[in-house]
Amino acid sequence: MNEILSDDEQVERIKAWWKANGNSIIAGVVIGLGGFFAWQWWGGYQDKLAGEGAEAYELFAQTAFGNDVKKTDDAMAQLQSNFGDTSYSQFAAMELARQQVSAGSLEAAEKTLDNLLKSAGSALKPLLQTRLARLLVAQKRLDEAAKLLDSINSDAYAAETAAIRGEIAYQQGDMTAARAALQEAQQKGSNDEIINYLLEAIGPQESS
Repeated sequence: MNEILSDDEQVERIKAWWKANGNSIIAGVVIGLGGFFAWQWWGGYQDKLAGEGAEAYELFAQTAFGNDVKKTDDAMAQLQSNFGDTSYSQFAAMELARQQVSAGSLEAAEKTLDNLLKSAGSALKPLLQTRLARLLVAQKRLDEAAKLLDSINSDAYAAETAAIRGEIAYQQGDMTAARAALQEAQQKGSNDEIINYLLEAIGPQESS
């Protein structure tokens, strides 16, 4: 038969159990609260970092607006020193590459994009790959560009990839492949003016 304990006996048993297990319970609560407050602090820190990053990027943008490649490069380096792991740093690098291309510094732009590509996430990677492929095409490095396109695995960039393949084939003198790739780009939604220009240059497909 189960033992029926008096109130005093129950209290004594609770005291004994607490004495044996109380420290571990307190430790568990402290660790749990510590994790909670640490998470709260981390969230606040991230918000603070995002705000500071936005301000730093705004300063970068003000400098970049002048289209001075050297000043933009210096401003990007300053931004990366404090916010190198944020999207602000990536946006800054892409703007620098754009200015380098505009200035005719294709090799410098390639280096900028290549460095960015090494740390880019899956969402940004295909965009950088297509831009880098266009740079390679502009430098007549057609085989390298084609190989880079082979590594792109994103339906969102299928039209862009097809368009670049068409440009590569055109420069290689393969008009049949160029026409097919350019038409594929159009079918996938690309409205790039260069596509129409190249298709007109290639001419209509000869009937057999």
